[in-house]
Amino acid sequence: MGFFSKKIREIENDNETEQVNLAKATSDRAVDVIKELSGKGNSSGSKLVDNVVVFTNASGGTGASTLASNVAFLATQKGIKVLLIDLNIMCPIQHTYLNIKQEIDKPDLVSFLLGKNQLSDSIDTSNTVNLLFANNRTLSDEINCNNRVAIENFSNLISKVRQYYDLVVIDCPMRVDCMLQNVMLYLCDSIYIVWDESINSIVNTEKLRRNMALSGIDSFTKMRVVLNKRTSLHFSDYPLKKLNLELVEILPFSIDVIDNSLRGRIFCDKAATSAKNAVEFARKADSLTDKILKIGGYIA
Repeated sequence: MGFFSKKIREIENDNETEQVNLAKATSDRAVDVIKELSGKGNSSGSKLVDNVVVFTNASGGTGASTLASNVAFLATQKGIKVLLIDLNIMCPIQHTYLNIKQEIDKPDLVSFLLGKNQLSDSIDTSNTVNLLFANNRTLSDEINCNNRVAIENFSNLISKVRQYYDLVVIDCPMRVDCMLQNVMLYLCDSIYIVWDESINSIVNTEKLRRNMALSGIDSFTKMRVVLNKRTSLHFSDYPLKKLNLELVEILPFSIDVIDNSLRGRIFCDKAATSAKNAVEFARKADSLTDKILKIGGYIA
């Protein structure tokens, strides 16, 4: 190895050591910080036994992000303390639903994962749903979020927030090629994969489960299906039986709901509509929230 190569390697090692030390200091303070943020103080723990749930999809545009925000909101209306995490590093969307502005220099999920700031600075608590997301990030940021230090920080983060929030909802893009998303799928208690009526939802789910199994992710026990219907098309329950998947809820993904999402609003928050399907969506979303809490072992 040449002189310059050695120097470059030494600099890289020094930087990584510095990040590890800062990450440890951040982790040491995390418990007190999250207690303060979550408002749980010295309470005995979460109201749910299994309280970290992921919303994802097998094909784009099925409405997983919309359901994540609405379920998180509806849970707060039931007295549940909720943290919503948006793992879409380059194209986050949950902040639009909660009317939170992106700011370039604001501490966020990425800066915390890289050990640059405290968790207390990264979680936005301006809404009843607390939010952790990325601010105006690039491809290099997404790559850095998959390094060793970031993954260690992320694992510690999930370990702490599951203790001090009643419910942790994660909007997680299905990226089997990214370590961050794989770790999330491995650590979570339940995976709610959102389907629409397309054949891609069925076919891709089987492919994804095979890939997840190679990473040690137990999708066969913690994955469940939520169906967002846009059309009057129906298919039998044969695919669900064949894949050994439980269908938790069917929601009519109506024009009103889609329009609300495009405008960056949580549909179930003061949704004023007389449309039959939209009203039914709100009712089914509330039912889905109750089922998620029950599956998680909700303790009143």
